[in-house]
Amino acid sequence: MKNYNCYVAFLCDLMAIELPNLNYHYKNEYYDAYGIEIEPFELKPSAKATTVLNENTIYIDLERFKDEMDIYISLAHEVRHCAQYQATEDIGLADIATPNLINQWKKEFKQYSASDVEEYENQSIELDANAFAWFIGRAVFNIEVTVNCNQNLLMQYKRYIANTFSLDEVKECLEYSDFQYSRNNA
Repeated sequence: MKNYNCYVAFLCDLMAIELPNLNYHYKNEYYDAYGIEIEPFELKPSAKATTVLNENTIYIDLERFKDEMDIYISLAHEVRHCAQYQATEDIGLADIATPNLINQWKKEFKQYSASDVEEYENQSIELDANAFAWFIGRAVFNIEVTVNCNQNLLMQYKRYIANTFSLDEVKECLEYSDFQYSRNNA
C-alpha cells in the first residue's frame, strides 16, 4: 500500500489551502490516508479520481492508472479542485485566482458537468485544474503533461498558473515537505 500524503501536503502548502482527506481503493481494499480501512466507494466508470468538495475529500482508484506518474498528475488536478472550492467559499488563505475567476468557479460548481458529459473538460474549473497539473508536471517532475481540451483556452490558464507560482516557491515548498520522488518510482 502506497500513500501520497507528503505529495498532497506539498501541493496544499504551495497553494496555502487546507489539506483534503484522501481515500483510496486498491486490490479490493478501501483505506484512508493513514491506512485505516474505510467503507467502499464507487467512482463513475469515466473517472480515476474524484473530489467531493463540500467534504474536502479526494477519492482515488489506484487500479485505474497506467503508472505512478499518472497518479501524481491526477492528484495535482484534484487538489487544485479543492483549492478552487476553498477559494469560492473563502476558506483558509487560498489566494489562487482573480475575483472574476472565482465567481466563474462558483457558477460552474453549481452546474458542474462531470467527466461523462461531452465538453466537460472545457469548463473553467477543469481548464484551471489541468493547467495546474501541467505546471506541477513541468516544475516538479520535468515532464510535459498533455490534456484533451481546447488548447487555446488551456494556454490562457497555463500562463496564469505559471505567473502565479514561481519555481522558487515550488522549490521552497518541496524542501519543506517530506515528499521524495525518484524516477525509479514512476
